[in-house]
Amino acid sequence: MEVVRPEGCGNSPRVAIVSDFAAQWAAGDAGALAAWLAEDAVWTLVGDQTHHGSDAAERARAPLAPQRLEIRSVITHGRFASCDGRLTDGARSIEFSHVMRFTGAGKTAKIAEIRSYCIESAEHTA
Repeated sequence: MEVVRPEGCGNSPRVAIVSDFAAQWAAGDAGALAAWLAEDAVWTLVGDQTHHGSDAAERARAPLAPQRLEIRSVITHGRFASCDGRLTDGARSIEFSHVMRFTGAGKTAKIAEIRSYCIESAEHTA
């Protein structure tokens, strides 16, 4: 999978963590995702289901297996972070946004809550 990240985001550890998390989600790497989730994490796929616990990573999968992930932006502030972008598999495009709340502001804090928004796009090119 090709991963395109925003320029100039190597400055903040939390930005790198959120970018890596998005790439692991797109790749379906539930083990890597679970390592970042708090034991009592809540992951809501808006308009679909809410999953609880560190095993939520196994259930909150990307809606397609992308050939390309474009992360457009990553924003962090204290315990909060968000990122958005596009997944494409050659035939379909999904616009996504993850909004996260961490258990603390430190770079080793786990993710306590995620809300993921995924919308199929009429555009098929990145």
